[in-house]
Amino acid sequence: MDSTATRTQPNVRIAAEVTKLIDKKRIELSKQSGGAIPSRSDVLRLALADYLQVDLSEWEADGRKAPRAQDKK
Repeated sequence: MDSTATRTQPNVRIAAEVTKLIDKKRIELSKQSGGAIPSRSDVLRLALADYLQVDLSEWEADGRKAPRAQDKK
């Protein structure tokens, strides 16, 4: 895919319990990496990359450094 593709921001509604699980995963990832707490978007990108079995990093144009899928385990 074209790495200059336009990014979109989908609106996804999830249960409050799922949000709590995402936040728990954020803390877990920060402890594993010894760094900053990743955003909820970062965690969702990791989950999508894992689910879709693709490396999304080539499309990440905002300069943020999300944890890589292999780092989350």
